[in-house]
Amino acid sequence: MLDLRALQLFVAVAERMSVSRAAHAMHISQSALSRQIQALEAQLGVRLFDRIGKRLALSAEGVDLLPRAAALLDQARDLSGRVRAMSGGEVGLLRIGATPQTIEALLSHVLVGLRQKYPAIETSLLEGPNDQLLALVESGEAHVAIAALPEQHDFEHQELFMGRLYAIAPPEYDLPRGDSVDIRALAALPLLLLRKGFMTRSLFDRACLQAGIRVRSVLESASTQTLFALANAGHGVAVVSSTAISHTRADKLVGLTLDGRPLGQMISAVWSRSRYKSSVLNPFLRELTAYIDHAPGARTLRAPVPRADAATSPSRSRPSGGRRRPGSPRPGA
Repeated sequence: MLDLRALQLFVAVAERMSVSRAAHAMHISQSALSRQIQALEAQLGVRLFDRIGKRLALSAEGVDLLPRAAALLDQARDLSGRVRAMSGGEVGLLRIGATPQTIEALLSHVLVGLRQKYPAIETSLLEGPNDQLLALVESGEAHVAIAALPEQHDFEHQELFMGRLYAIAPPEYDLPRGDSVDIRALAALPLLLLRKGFMTRSLFDRACLQAGIRVRSVLESASTQTLFALANAGHGVAVVSSTAISHTRADKLVGLTLDGRPLGQMISAVWSRSRYKSSVLNPFLRELTAYIDHAPGARTLRAPVPRADAATSPSRSRPSGGRRRPGSPRPGA
């Protein structure tokens, strides 16, 4: 295996054609530099320099080796610089898992800011329902996912926003008018639901069980756009999360509650506790939280709040250095 330091010394001498000037530039004694060159020649089995009188000249083998050695050293410097940038979170690949509606409403905006600030960070998106996203993080296929966590889990996470349940209710369906309605009011209506595995569906099913009701589903889909289209055409009442309602008219939206409590679940950035945490995760989390908290485009994530929310919504908190900082409630995706 070639010693990069020896190659570096060879290039230094070859570029200056002077052992003394090369030794001064490389902060090494002339005798030590000469020994390094001799050791390199012995390892390669060729002579790299010829002495013509008092003048130093490259041998034919030295002429052939010089551009290759210089290119190799350039690559080594580039690699070292890239590794330093990676350790600082400026370079690398981040595989992000999210539901289609989260990608549309949140990540499509966040990744623009990330790319502008960190152009050397590459991102890859993995799409799927909530349960699949957690499995992707667990297997290492995704470095991070935007997902809802079960009560028992072994993931690292950072809380982002409260995802709430809403019904898209065309006027022809007899739902009480107002900002919110109890989930029991949906029992007799044809419902358009997301498939099992999505956070929205799991939350809805648990609420129905707690309310002691059975509902009638006329469609189960992986696409909220499909649910929107059918609901707007009068084919049923769509149950969606607040992530997906940015393009829906407010007069068709009604927040779902159970016994006066808004139905919702915290959405978090989730990564594996047992796997290596990519250094580019931190810049992504900073961009993500900054967008949710401050960016004008984040208005699409802030859904109308049911009136019952004022007294019963849990406060939002975010871990920071092992401590939890309380924040104000925020409806979100």
